[in-house]
Amino acid sequence: MEAMAGWAYLVIFVLLVLDCLIPAVPAETSVIAGGALAASGHLHLAVVLLSSITAVFVGDVLMHEVARRGGRRLVERLLRGERSWKAVGWVSRLLDRHGGAIVAGGRFVPLGRTTVALVSGYAQFPRRRLLPALAVGAVLWSVYIAGLGYLGGNVFTDNPLAAAGLGIALSFTVTGVTTLARRLRLRARQGGQPVISKA
Repeated sequence: MEAMAGWAYLVIFVLLVLDCLIPAVPAETSVIAGGALAASGHLHLAVVLLSSITAVFVGDVLMHEVARRGGRRLVERLLRGERSWKAVGWVSRLLDRHGGAIVAGGRFVPLGRTTVALVSGYAQFPRRRLLPALAVGAVLWSVYIAGLGYLGGNVFTDNPLAAAGLGIALSFTVTGVTTLARRLRLRARQGGQPVISKA
């Protein structure tokens, strides 16, 4: 059992690092499942959190450094089209105004973690401000995501799959509602124009 648990923590770590570099990787699901398994006693919640926090921090730093060293040529390869460059400009302006809050909060926005890490590197955002903000974001996000799985595990005590499913459903619901609310708020501020056109 301990050996299997060790592999579970490693899977969570590897998937989360990859997710920072390749957003299609379903890493969030692994953390939720880890929280659910911790609730049923199969894993230790503290180690699930440690694996998640460390992986998220490492992955975001890697993406930031890749963009920082690769410069415009690399960013052009990863982001194509006018809309993508408008998004880069928008995130750059947010970093100028709000700095660390955007870095930490970007982890809670769909594709935000990759975009913020990429743009912060491209824009040469100071590391002395970046690293503490990444650490805060990693801790808050990991506690939130693992907590959803842990909550599901306490609801479905005898069914880890159902517990993980509940955690995933809650995650998608919260993300969907907050994303919709943010888009509606931005549209209202911009007089009903598409958000990206003003970015």
